[in-house]
Amino acid sequence: MDLMREYCQTINQDMNYIITEEKAAIQSASNLITSSVEQGNKIYFFGTGHSYIVGQEVFARAGGYAQFIPILENELGMNHAFKSTLIERTASYADVLMGLYSFQKGDVIVMTSNSGRNALLIELGLRLKKIGVKIIGITALTASKNSTSRHKSGLRLYEIADVVLDNRSVYGDASITHSDKVKTGPTSTIMSCFIAQLLVSDFVQQEVDKGIDVPVFRSSNIDGGDEYNEKLFEKYRRS
Repeated sequence: MDLMREYCQTINQDMNYIITEEKAAIQSASNLITSSVEQGNKIYFFGTGHSYIVGQEVFARAGGYAQFIPILENELGMNHAFKSTLIERTASYADVLMGLYSFQKGDVIVMTSNSGRNALLIELGLRLKKIGVKIIGITALTASKNSTSRHKSGLRLYEIADVVLDNRSVYGDASITHSDKVKTGPTSTIMSCFIAQLLVSDFVQQEVDKGIDVPVFRSSNIDGGDEYNEKLFEKYRRS
């Protein structure tokens, strides 16, 4: 099969699975977000390495909800691959994040991790659960079940999340086999961002159906977009 067609087919199959078999889970997760927002609580997004991209995907862009709070500390992303790998395996970095962000009971955090195994993710998740923060986990469920935890608890993301959303990525993520040593075609970023946008859209529709004026960013490349977005930043980002 043509490689491009194979990759496209894999992504399409996974997306179709999610909007059919995972529909109830998506709605449960968006209900958590809706309930939290309507009670005056905050919604956070967290991931490290390539999972960091999910927080960027929902932040300050066309279609992005203005009150989401992505945790985008530079050292967690891929500006230095080895640094982010070391930090995501360091449980005590949770001390830093707990000091930087004012997590409260009733908040929700969307945590994204393909393996769901790294120490920082689990340490932060366990601390947040203890204070009453709800966790939505986006992970590769089958792959994670075949991975051992790097946290002293032995737990993985799907075992601590209140709602689990499966991005369907295979073990090792790369989906196209070229030889016994070479694979390409990772699916986790595409699928996790797809799931995140399904969450955003379902949540926003719930608010619109209630007659709520929902603060959603517009593209800065359409006429009037800059002015509209500046008002949202003024209202929701200066606190």
